[in-house]
Amino acid sequence: MFKLLGRIEIHGTKDAVDKCASVAPIPDGTITQTGLKQKLPETDAWLYASPWYRFHPDTMDHEIRDFLATHLKLGDALAVRDVGIEYAFLTLCPVEQSHEESFAGIFSLETLQLLANMGLELQIAPAAIMPDAPYWKPNEN
Repeated sequence: MFKLLGRIEIHGTKDAVDKCASVAPIPDGTITQTGLKQKLPETDAWLYASPWYRFHPDTMDHEIRDFLATHLKLGDALAVRDVGIEYAFLTLCPVEQSHEESFAGIFSLETLQLLANMGLELQIAPAAIMPDAPYWKPNEN
């Protein structure tokens, strides 16, 4: 069985990432320097990211849409698209928990429109190990 992790990632210069964080704070979000870990080190490459959360595969569309709606203010910060922001992703990471060989998911038009309206791209990147991450708890509004 696959488990699904997700988080929001914003990559850019220190000034751009700090500006985004001040306009749209992510609860428990972190800012880390990433450029020094690259093959060709870059001192002004930073990542502003939410914590990893787990999503239930059978309700992932609803949970991911709720997760995005909770972070909707990021869309305002990304709308100005500061030149220092290189990438802004919703990263989904299917993690294999058994011998299944594939992962499939369907995202509603509403979820995809929310991603687009927020200025986030969708990145799906498989991983071999799952970090310890809590399940996302959808708003019960």
